[in-house]
Amino acid sequence: MKFHHIPSPHALIAFEAAARRASFTAAARELGVGQPAVSHQITALEEQLGQPLFRRKHRGVSLTRAGQELFDCISVAFGQIDRTVERIKTRRSARLSVGTDFAFASFILMPHLPEFIARHPDIEVNVVTNQTGHFAADQNIDIEISFGNCHPEDVMLIPEQVTPVCSPAFLEARGHPKNIADLRHYPLIHLDDEIDHRWFNWESWLRTAGVRETGRLYGHRFNTYLLVLSATLSGQGVALGWTALLQQHLKTGQLVTLGDVTLGSDRGYVLSCRSNTHRQEQINAFLGWARDLVAQNPEPETDKTPAIAS
Repeated sequence: MKFHHIPSPHALIAFEAAARRASFTAAARELGVGQPAVSHQITALEEQLGQPLFRRKHRGVSLTRAGQELFDCISVAFGQIDRTVERIKTRRSARLSVGTDFAFASFILMPHLPEFIARHPDIEVNVVTNQTGHFAADQNIDIEISFGNCHPEDVMLIPEQVTPVCSPAFLEARGHPKNIADLRHYPLIHLDDEIDHRWFNWESWLRTAGVRETGRLYGHRFNTYLLVLSATLSGQGVALGWTALLQQHLKTGQLVTLGDVTLGSDRGYVLSCRSNTHRQEQINAFLGWARDLVAQNPEPETDKTPAIAS
């Protein structure tokens, strides 16, 4: 389609700036040109249209009826062009920043991330991790996946489901506990107090399971769940295992559960979306994929060791 009546883009840009600023001088300053250049463009535009667009005043200018009509049209058109250009630029260099903790990134996100990339090859994913999965506002995180309570605007991805786990070699060497309380006398692997309060630790798990007196609980302490897992795999003791995080280890028999007692809570891994209108399309794509992932990967069927007598 060929447009026969559209004026020079330079003239339209000069007119829009002058109309919005109500000043040729202010428009020239905004556009980085001299005031005579703006005046020349607008005069040429008025000659093309055959009528004045501005009322020249001692200080500034105001729009005529024709000028107001043209300004209203241009404002809508320029706004639509600006939004379209931004959308195209965002799509071309679509980068989505996902922040989470070390454990979720290692056991859930990274093994499944190729599926998201295959579904959305135009989105570059930037994964950022720290100890807690919480990030400051100035870290430019689009999606935060962290452990905690689920608020109405959040999405619960994985509810907390925790059961004792150990290596087969450790179980063979130490034997089965007689009951839940007997676990107090096993070497227990602890997640350090810095983040223990966010989820079950051994003391709270045992009390929730009905053990009233826990006494002093022995065992090594580590400040990341990755180290807890490493110590457990190497046969150093019994850990509290997140069944969702340890699906692969349980399926392959690298870890076994000690009994059939699995405790849950209202907490879990929660997905929170930061407000970013420029990347809303990418955020929605990740959110949809994450929901599909959770729906397709329910709690695994694990090989249970003989139940601990309570």
